[in-house]
Amino acid sequence: MARPTYRFAVDGDETERRPLWRRRSVLAGVVGIVALLTGVLVAAWLTAPAPVRPKEVVLGRLRADGSRFVPLRAISPVLRWAIVATEDERFYRHHGIDLIGLTRAVAYDASHITLSQGGSTLTEQLAKVLYLGGNDGSPWRKLQDAAIAMRLESKLSKPQILELYLNTVYFGDGAYGVGAASERYFGITPAHLDLATASLLAGVIQDPSGYDPLLDPSLARQRQVQVLTSMVRDGYATEDQGLAALHDPIPLGDGSSLAPIEAGIVAPDTSFAKLPLLAGFTLLVAVLASLHVARHSRRTVAFGLAAVVGVAAMSLIARSVKVA
Repeated sequence: MARPTYRFAVDGDETERRPLWRRRSVLAGVVGIVALLTGVLVAAWLTAPAPVRPKEVVLGRLRADGSRFVPLRAISPVLRWAIVATEDERFYRHHGIDLIGLTRAVAYDASHITLSQGGSTLTEQLAKVLYLGGNDGSPWRKLQDAAIAMRLESKLSKPQILELYLNTVYFGDGAYGVGAASERYFGITPAHLDLATASLLAGVIQDPSGYDPLLDPSLARQRQVQVLTSMVRDGYATEDQGLAALHDPIPLGDGSSLAPIEAGIVAPDTSFAKLPLLAGFTLLVAVLASLHVARHSRRTVAFGLAAVVGVAAMSLIARSVKVA
């Protein structure tokens, strides 16, 4: 019976390395994992509901809620800017899945032991509502959500996706779509939304019950500061315009008005935000090197060092998560 093959150190030390059969087993395991992950992705793609007639689906939902469809041309551009800046800042640069945003969200959640950063794009949010019953809580559902989003991106233009999203998203208190929300909160049509009302309305999406300006004006204003900060960061508004939106009262649909607040808007330096992201990925490379050393030295200290460096890497990447 043939003996397993061993390799020896170049410097003359006859330190045994892993036998050939063991290394082959490791390679087979890696190949098996890759094949399994590929199979899962393919299965999610094949089993995801087909995004057929998305506009008809949206129209049917609006009719059921007693709301009306508002074409994109009849929606104030400033509301589009506010929602893109707050919900999906790379909306015009991705194809359904924002890999940068997803990486940041995973790093933030892992380093803070939370699931607060979803990383979903506007297209994925639209796909979830229209074809997954609003439920993408499980990893399998999230994969299906991503598959539907990519298909929607291949069928529709960005303006069409944004139009459907604005007519689908829930703004709280039974208001589905921007038409119902504008009337509900301000008593005006979406075409007449200005920076103050648009930024306030965009902030409601994250937590419709918590940021309802009619129920909790203080929290709604605090959320508005975050929205305006994101808009200033992305160049959709200036700091002076943002401050003016906060320092003036906002008339509400019930006849009352939202009192002004004193708050500052300091948009984060995007060039600085890239530094922790770069540093985090550099440390991830260091983690891989540490694991390589640990595997060959078989020392607990090396594995511990790799774990510490890994946590530091995730924390740095998490620091680059957008403010709002």
